[in-house]
Amino acid sequence: MKINWNVLSCDNLRLCQFMANYELRQQDYMVAFDGDHILGAGLLNDDGNVAHVDVVVAPEYRGQGLGKQIVSRLIESAKASNVERLTSHGDFGFWQSLGFEKLGNGDYCLLLPAAKQRLVETWHQGIPVTEFLGLDITYNDASRVETCADMEKSINVHQSMFAGAIYSQAVLTGWGLIHLRAQQAGVNGSIVLASGDIKYRKPITESPRGVVEEAISLIDFSELEQGNKFRIELKVNMFQGDSEEASAQFIGRYVILP
Repeated sequence: MKINWNVLSCDNLRLCQFMANYELRQQDYMVAFDGDHILGAGLLNDDGNVAHVDVVVAPEYRGQGLGKQIVSRLIESAKASNVERLTSHGDFGFWQSLGFEKLGNGDYCLLLPAAKQRLVETWHQGIPVTEFLGLDITYNDASRVETCADMEKSINVHQSMFAGAIYSQAVLTGWGLIHLRAQQAGVNGSIVLASGDIKYRKPITESPRGVVEEAISLIDFSELEQGNKFRIELKVNMFQGDSEEASAQFIGRYVILP
């Protein structure tokens, strides 16, 4: 089987015949061919920052990885269009293997890199000191966020990072993880720091790095949809450079308001 790829409009006759037993949407489809024979098709139902993924594979070609190839191409297309969040429905094992997580309503979702970039832009536009400090997200996944800052903008008279900058970076590192998880869950809420405690263990003299790691279930955010507050406590460690010994440890108690 030699797979060729093409984009077909929804009024293409061969595509219409292939989709005869499925819902055909009024959009262009990513189509996998073997010669003139359609093996499978998929589309992105794009709505600004969010898109829904649909994929159909001919029964005789299922279980051969074709569906994953189609979805992978659609994910790359979504990234190129700066889509921030993808949703889907269907078999859990299939979507889980592609990095999607299950939502409370039975759908699945995947957060894309554009979400992280928009969060950083939101920080810089809404909290001017974050742009001055050069705060950025260097890594994020479902349970971890790492941030960095410009050391030259954070130096005190002792040539180390001043305490206020350490505290601010730690707070926003935890805030960032909650924000990205809430966005992936598809809910809106105001994240506030109810209280926080920090222990400064040793000076940070180079490359400040904030790290938070916590498995926050997407289903937990359903509290907001019911009009309830959602509370969570996070531990954020602050490091310098590649050191694995924390220079400061922040414990933050955050509240997400519906």
